[in-house]
Amino acid sequence: AKSICNEIRHEFKYKSYLANIREAWGGGRGPVDLQEQLLSDILKTKNKVHSTDWGKGKIKEMLCTKKVLVLLDDVSSVEQLNDLCGNRDAIGEGSVIIITTRNVRLLREIGVDCVHRVEKMNELESLELFSWHALRRADPCRDLFELSQEVVTY
Repeated sequence: AKSICNEIRHEFKYKSYLANIREAWGGGRGPVDLQEQLLSDILKTKNKVHSTDWGKGKIKEMLCTKKVLVLLDDVSSVEQLNDLCGNRDAIGEGSVIIITTRNVRLLREIGVDCVHRVEKMNELESLELFSWHALRRADPCRDLFELSQEVVTY
């Protein structure tokens, strides 16, 4: 999803990336913090959100008047979608909202336009991804190969 956003981001003046929504939702002020981040990313100003209802109204007002690119990462409930992007009919023409979730039923329930399933990585792909993040190279050196395989297997 992030890769797709990076490819099309130049087409949008207004954009936001909200990472790890499922995790962030339960911590701190949860929905209010995420609404503040979304509004700040798009409007390029600090916005104090006083309540989720106030935030929903401000987001709805913003989304229906602007062409936006929003990536909502790791969404786990309809409530999160309602609080962060509201009704799909209130989204401005040309806007794109990309949602990542583990729950495909959630996407069908809200009637998204397109669902793309991501297949589970095989062992080699997993090792390469781990190696890029941990070692900043495509594959581990001999000394770290066995340990890297154990980490990936775990």
